[in-house]
Amino acid sequence: MRNVLYLLLVSLLMSCAGQKTKYSVEDVPDPKKNGGGYISNPDHLLSDGTVGSLNEKLSALDRSGKAQVAMVLLKSIGENEPTDFAHKLFNYWKIGNASTNNGLLVLLVEDAHRLVFETGKGLEAEMPDVICFRIQQDYMIPYVKNGNYDRAFEEGLKSVSAQLYNGNYAFDKDIAPQVEDPSLMPEDTRLPEPQGLVAAPAAPADRATDPNEAETAMPTGVSPEEGVISAAPFIDQQAPAIDYSKTGDFNGSAFFAGFLWLVLSAAMMSVFFGKKRRTKKGEDAMPVKMKDMPNDFLRPGLAGLFMIHISAIAAFAYLFFKKGWMINFLTVFVGYYLLWVLFIHLAVLLIAIRARKVLGGKDRHEQWQFHARTAHKLRAARYIFPLPFLWFYLAWLKRRMARLRDEPYDCPNCSRPLHKLAEKDEDVYLKKEQVIEEDLMAVDYDVWKCDTCDYKLVLDYTNVHSAMSECPHCLHISLECKQTVTKKRATTREAGWGVTTYACAICSYKHDYRFVIPRVSESSSSSSSSSSSSSSSSGWGGGSSGGGGASSSW
Repeated sequence: MRNVLYLLLVSLLMSCAGQKTKYSVEDVPDPKKNGGGYISNPDHLLSDGTVGSLNEKLSALDRSGKAQVAMVLLKSIGENEPTDFAHKLFNYWKIGNASTNNGLLVLLVEDAHRLVFETGKGLEAEMPDVICFRIQQDYMIPYVKNGNYDRAFEEGLKSVSAQLYNGNYAFDKDIAPQVEDPSLMPEDTRLPEPQGLVAAPAAPADRATDPNEAETAMPTGVSPEEGVISAAPFIDQQAPAIDYSKTGDFNGSAFFAGFLWLVLSAAMMSVFFGKKRRTKKGEDAMPVKMKDMPNDFLRPGLAGLFMIHISAIAAFAYLFFKKGWMINFLTVFVGYYLLWVLFIHLAVLLIAIRARKVLGGKDRHEQWQFHARTAHKLRAARYIFPLPFLWFYLAWLKRRMARLRDEPYDCPNCSRPLHKLAEKDEDVYLKKEQVIEEDLMAVDYDVWKCDTCDYKLVLDYTNVHSAMSECPHCLHISLECKQTVTKKRATTREAGWGVTTYACAICSYKHDYRFVIPRVSESSSSSSSSSSSSSSSSGWGGGSSGGGGASSSW
């Protein structure tokens, strides 16, 4: 299990380093080859719920014959130019009907801050370049700037559908007109931004605009200076601008990192501290292997997991809202790792305190057994969290166990020191059952002998790495799992069950233990995929790009 955790950590670090894939045209996942659908969302910039909703609407639009629309969201395409990339991807997939060329590609490239529409030749009359541009500016770019890609693509699809069905992209008549983004205009045609006072609105056409009439426009008895002063209270009553500069940015990959740490934390909690199995009265409980015996001093369990995840959520919320940090895969991964570092320090401190209290009245032999299980559980942690405090504690524990086991005992008869026999000389003083336990590498026996009065002391030291269990019949560590057979496979409707056979190598005790196989759950992603694939065609229509469309930056 220790090697599995180490490999998992390495794979997570590698995935963290390579999280920002630079896609080429050939590398972009084709949704038609992956369960159907119309949306390629490999970097999870759109939520799963939004992908499912958009796929249903795009399928209906495709079946109507109005347009076949593909939506692609990528974090990076490297040094490729987004407009050229969209043109090549359109023709590579052959979006749109082959006879009508009614294809439309909507491409978003996050690191290039570009949103591109590429249209088929048959769609250029209904979706001219200027309409494509207005849809981007009025219904998509405002939400894209705020990182709300879900809302941007939902509103964009509404506008495209309104244009194709009704000939008017402005589906919401009450929407306020958007101000033209000056960054999209050539530099030599941009108007200088007003400085100081805000320019007044233009006078209506049916009224005179002669400067000499300005004085007559002022109410009688009020000077121009007094008019400006009287307007000051209204200016002061305007709502103050809200400063969002402290709010950070949130990346969808952070959820993936959080889920990985949720699984990894549960596994590490079990490996580092163990879990005491609870059995119901009268239950035929499965034997516990020696290597699965829990830590006797600290078992945080669900309480530890809850503390770690609540601390992580609070820390990320503070960094996001107060410090303006970017919360992405790397931030969440490193944050959880640091929280685990603090948690391991605290856990080791609590183990040391509790061990001192629990082992106060125990003899040397019992103390060794308790410490052996503690060291066995924590030994895996030092490879994942190479902390000086943890290494020092494990080194001290190793020396402590050596003293508990190797320091000579005094003979109870003559008070002289006993001496420990060598491994090859001790078998003659052991019972047959004890020799078998040593052959199974389940228990290691030490034999102490007094040279004066021939007194002998035999002590057992359980191998905490052993997969053997204690036999309920003879009470020796000699019960071994022989085979596991599945009698009934689990389905989505009912659980399955199987039988595990254990046999004792000493007393020939044999018993079959029944276990339950949990029911197979239907994942929401597979059901969503099957739903979208059933409503979409199995491939693109064979169309080609006409070179039309628009591109917007943010």
